[in-house]
Amino acid sequence: MNTKRQHWSAQLKSASARIETLEQYLVTLILTLIILLATLQIGLRWSGFGGIPWIDPLLKYCVLWGGFFGAVLATARSQHISLDAVDYLIPEKIKPGLKLITLCFSTVVAAFLFRAALLFLQSEMEFGGSSLFGFPFWIWYLVFPLAFGMICIHFTISALLVLLDKEVEAGKQSFSGTR
Repeated sequence: MNTKRQHWSAQLKSASARIETLEQYLVTLILTLIILLATLQIGLRWSGFGGIPWIDPLLKYCVLWGGFFGAVLATARSQHISLDAVDYLIPEKIKPGLKLITLCFSTVVAAFLFRAALLFLQSEMEFGGSSLFGFPFWIWYLVFPLAFGMICIHFTISALLVLLDKEVEAGKQSFSGTR
């Protein structure tokens, strides 16, 4: 049974690493686009050409997408904002349980935000007009449900890994006769 849990833990870690790599490429692409477009716009303004009108709104959307997918990547790497002020006071024995509770709570919050983002997107689809390049507004706002959905997935995977690794460790301890 222990090897089955180790297998699932390894599979989850592998899937999470592949997803994180894709997210890293996406954030890199968005940041590169932001830098190139902003540099072009600044260069055009300095040279007296006044810039290209569609670059500023596109940069606004790129910053939105980059920020949200940066948050997704931070969640994947467990580098998101956390409160570690009392971490040193908590006994090592209860840290995994507390971490699991925190991850489950974060998953639920991310799921609610995902649902709210879907409702917002649905409203934009029904009532929103068109935006940059003639695309409807909701296309540019797809980042909200995508990001919150991915954050929810990352928190879920982290919680499952805590559970699996905790049970694997407990099995090793009981097998070796130490507690």
